[in-house]
Amino acid sequence: MRKALKSHVGNLKGKQRVYDATLKSFLKINQNALEDEIKARFGFETGYEDQFKLFAIGHHLPSISQQEVTEHVLSAQQYLTLWQRTLTQPEGDVVSFAYQGVDFEVPARGKKQHIPSPDWLNMVYITIIAGRYHDLNALMALLDSNQVEFLGINSSLHCEIVLHMLGLKTSDDISAAIEQLTELIENKDTSTLGEWVPFHCITITLGFFDVMRAVHQQDQEGYRNAMHRALEMHKEWWTHDEDFSGRFQGYVSLPLLTAARYAYEKFGFTLDFESGYLPTYVYLK
Repeated sequence: MRKALKSHVGNLKGKQRVYDATLKSFLKINQNALEDEIKARFGFETGYEDQFKLFAIGHHLPSISQQEVTEHVLSAQQYLTLWQRTLTQPEGDVVSFAYQGVDFEVPARGKKQHIPSPDWLNMVYITIIAGRYHDLNALMALLDSNQVEFLGINSSLHCEIVLHMLGLKTSDDISAAIEQLTELIENKDTSTLGEWVPFHCITITLGFFDVMRAVHQQDQEGYRNAMHRALEMHKEWWTHDEDFSGRFQGYVSLPLLTAARYAYEKFGFTLDFESGYLPTYVYLK
């Protein structure tokens, strides 16, 4: 049994205050929607963002049960799906749903989006972690219709590698993509890539790739070793400066939690260590 990998998340009293304030804001927005006589608006976008935040922070709080954390990630995915339906369905359609026994009909907007690729990948990860695979089709349609934006070649390669390894979109040449990414790392041209891009390629992209490669090779011991290394690199990335270390998005590794669920459902792989970045109970229960 490997040694548990601790997270960088500290000041839990402060995190509890942030959790409580986020939950209070979430409930207030929903209550405002319930009190609206028309019942034609709802805070899906803020609901998704709040539930994502509650999931990432709540996992580290002793006062929040594993069941509550699991409900946060499931709710985040549900709000995400409803939000995307209101944006992508043709104008004139309505998105019907019920909240606390009250029926809502929110008009669809038929809007073309411009989603940064990291945000879009988080949507993919949360959908897989929640086990709601049928909702992946709508997210992949956004990519196929050029509604996902890439900030540079590095983000395009990152997305290509992730989607290929998850079996969502086959790369024309995954070896060439890895080679091109490696060249970016070795070149270290920070003037065009940005100072931290090569480090992200190493710690996040290649960390995920190594984990998924071991999964596809059906090598459970190799998978465990790669996952432990990848989680260590996740910690390195999210603590490389003070600003990053305080961002809740790094409190849980969505890519590696996605990989862990994939490995478990595909081959029954489990881990022989614990990590604060990897709440596997959200799919094991």
